[in-house]
Amino acid sequence: MLGEKLVTIRKKYGYSQQELADRLSVTRQTISNWECGQGAPALDKAIELARIYQVSLDDLVGDQVGVVVKEKKRLSQRILKCLIGKYVKISYSDMELLLESDFGTGSDSKVKVLDVTDEWIRIEYVRRKENSLLKKETVVKLIDINAVDGFEIEEEDE
Repeated sequence: MLGEKLVTIRKKYGYSQQELADRLSVTRQTISNWECGQGAPALDKAIELARIYQVSLDDLVGDQVGVVVKEKKRLSQRILKCLIGKYVKISYSDMELLLESDFGTGSDSKVKVLDVTDEWIRIEYVRRKENSLLKKETVVKLIDINAVDGFEIEEEDE
């Protein structure tokens, strides 16, 4: 999962493996190995990657945090900071991203906004655990701010 996340985020920022390798003072093959799951960055390199990608180290390496990105770049939306701590429904115009997001558009599709940066929206939501009808799990995702078209603020559950 870390390897897939490293590929996704690298591509979001438009770096080639060689460009990223040069920034980290490692070989292109090292980047390729990390992305293919044949090893992982040492702590100092993981910290540097988190800094480059403007995410926390926990979000970068944590298996419980997924990433949703969109290729097209728009201006960052600082006003979204007022959504931190609120429950919202997120709208996408890109159906592929909507399907990939796994929190859908139904009545249970609200998510809690945990944090907003210039590049990312960190959300949390509850979904039915895979292969279970009754068990639920809490999921945290980083969403590329450019992937979101809008928000609808929801009332909190009492």
